[in-house]
Amino acid sequence: LYNHPKVKAMVCLTKGEGFGRPLLEFSITGKPIIASRWSGHVDFLNEEFTLLIGGTLTPVHKSAVVKDTILEEGKWFTPDDSEVAAAYKNIHSKYKKYIELGKRQAYFVKSNFTLQHMNEVLDKVLDDNLPVFPKQTELNLPNLTIPKLKLK
Repeated sequence: LYNHPKVKAMVCLTKGEGFGRPLLEFSITGKPIIASRWSGHVDFLNEEFTLLIGGTLTPVHKSAVVKDTILEEGKWFTPDDSEVAAAYKNIHSKYKKYIELGKRQAYFVKSNFTLQHMNEVLDKVLDDNLPVFPKQTELNLPNLTIPKLKLK
């Protein structure tokens, strides 16, 4: 679906948790991305290569509250409508520019978010933060001669 010729860009203006595997998967296609400038996906969407939309955090509407899932005191992201409109216009009018940026985003993700790269990062974090654990070594005691005691 992501690679279908009629799919020109990904738009994800999430109001909640936005890491989303679909955004990460789509970013590898090299096509433009419009997403909210808030939540988990900003960890892997490079601001230089994607259109990240600003906005505000607004209270969750009472009708959306779900016990132990969506809290009444929670907030959702509300994107700025004028930024959304500008992003659509920019991608439509300058599509070649945004395709090039999409390819750079794809390279960024493939270079920084592979399993091998993440293993290297995790190894470094563990090496830097875990104490050196003692290793078991063989016990080599000297041969001692104990003199015999003479009993009276």
